[in-house]
Amino acid sequence: MVRIDELDLKIISLLVSGRDNKQISKELKVPLSTVQRRTRIILEKDIVKSKMEPNYKKLGYNKGMIHMSIKGSDVSVAAQKLAQIDGIVSVAVHLGTSDIVAEFVYSDSTDVLGTISKIWNIEGIDRVTWSQEVYAVPVHNKNIISMLP
Repeated sequence: MVRIDELDLKIISLLVSGRDNKQISKELKVPLSTVQRRTRIILEKDIVKSKMEPNYKKLGYNKGMIHMSIKGSDVSVAAQKLAQIDGIVSVAVHLGTSDIVAEFVYSDSTDVLGTISKIWNIEGIDRVTWSQEVYAVPVHNKNIISMLP
């Protein structure tokens, strides 16, 4: 476990809500050099993940989610096989109503049908549902860190 203090928690909260170092420095009334140093350490220690992602809509693609349930098979093996399918951009194993949730990109309904057909060929797939992302809403919640112990 990584040791962080109250200032680190505030910086993390503001980073994940989309603020840059200058904005964080101004909001917290902390020198910019301090925020930059701590942000660098936070990123180096992988406390906050930085993810660059194409704007699929501007590139002419749609983005969606696929939810799968697995029956009588190894979930991690199914997840690894799913990750090899073209168009799948992320795969996560979940607890709850879905065993695996994947993010995927596609150009049209024919691509969706092709992807789902490939998924049904993975051993143990019991249920597949999908949804298309219409748009994302930015979250600027300073209270994300308040959920941490």
